[in-house]
Amino acid sequence: MVILGIRLASGAVDAVESVGIGLRRVWRILVCQPLEPTHDVISHSDPAEAVDLAHQAGGAPRSIMSRFREFVVSILPGPVHSALRPWWRRFFRFKLRLRDWWMPFIVWHVWLVFQCVRHRKKAVIICRCGALGDVVCTLPMCGEIRKRHPRRLIIFVTAVVYRDLVLLSKAADVAFGSRSWVWPFSMPDNFNVLGLVDTIYNPKTTDERLKTSGATCHLVDDLAGSCGFTVTARQPRLYPSSSLIKKTRIAYGLAGDVTGNRLIVGINGGPSWPVRTWDASKWQNLINKIHSEYDALIIQFGANKGDGSSEYDNLTGVKSLANRLKSEEIVALIAICDLIIAIDSGPVHLAGAIGTPVVGLFGPVNPRYRLPTESPAIGLFGEVPCLFCHHNTPLGHLYTGCPNNIACIKKLEDKTVF
Repeated sequence: MVILGIRLASGAVDAVESVGIGLRRVWRILVCQPLEPTHDVISHSDPAEAVDLAHQAGGAPRSIMSRFREFVVSILPGPVHSALRPWWRRFFRFKLRLRDWWMPFIVWHVWLVFQCVRHRKKAVIICRCGALGDVVCTLPMCGEIRKRHPRRLIIFVTAVVYRDLVLLSKAADVAFGSRSWVWPFSMPDNFNVLGLVDTIYNPKTTDERLKTSGATCHLVDDLAGSCGFTVTARQPRLYPSSSLIKKTRIAYGLAGDVTGNRLIVGINGGPSWPVRTWDASKWQNLINKIHSEYDALIIQFGANKGDGSSEYDNLTGVKSLANRLKSEEIVALIAICDLIIAIDSGPVHLAGAIGTPVVGLFGPVNPRYRLPTESPAIGLFGEVPCLFCHHNTPLGHLYTGCPNNIACIKKLEDKTVF
């Protein structure tokens, strides 16, 4: 019982520390700041990595406490350790629920009440926590929501890594970003606080709702249609400020005096779902051809971490910023590009929202249902009989592969793209 008391006491200390940190951040929360600094889009889409960083940010006292707990566990006799294990598991499950579910909802309640009182309006909530392209394609819905719910506060709830991107759109009145709420999180339909919430919308794609069926319309229309809307202004828009662009260029060594009059091309090759990715060797051939014909600077976006774990880490002739950029920084750098070449992924939608010309490389998805509707864009794909099987019922592929060895994307050659 003494050991259990020590364990519970140490947990109480952690809880008190967490409450103290939360109280010190109340003002930042109330003025619509994210609970934590907005980190890299890819790494913090993984809540486990966010938790690891949160633990690292605890500093020396937490590290000392962790070592103390490990020491206590190591000296316990086997029978005692076995007897206490179920209680420890219950305690940690409770602690995780408190940290990952209850605390975010408490903070959300406080923030929501403050915003409604501050603006003197009831709220209409639109919740889409991922992925990047889906968040961008949800933005046009806000205009239709504003028509249906005049004199209401439009609140966009998303993952913290996309919050600043949403604000760049000026589509919603305010945005709330949570580190704990990531895709496929949805706001409970019956959620209400003191009668301050008018309506909640959780836009979803056809394959999210029906699992085995693909959409037969543009992603913007698909998301809006799931909530009963028909969107008239279908092109999402993002408005990065000149100061944001300048600051981002300087931060990553891309100031105007460095790039000069060179052609700036942004690429995003992956990694992603296997049915979307284009072979790294073809990317390298394309890069080499661009350099042979143009005085170009090629910026590599993407999810690869640069640690050698991905074949996309080994591309040469590029300035790799993969896995280093915040969402608003990606927007700023795409804005300075003369052209974006990317697989079916977030940068395709960002380029369209900014007005940067984009070449999209597609496989099972029909580019007509993904490319920007009012911005320069072209979709390329390999010619195969089973083309665009994502829109069949049932789906003609798995996200990890397909019966035809993903021939649609594999037969797309670099000479076709160039």
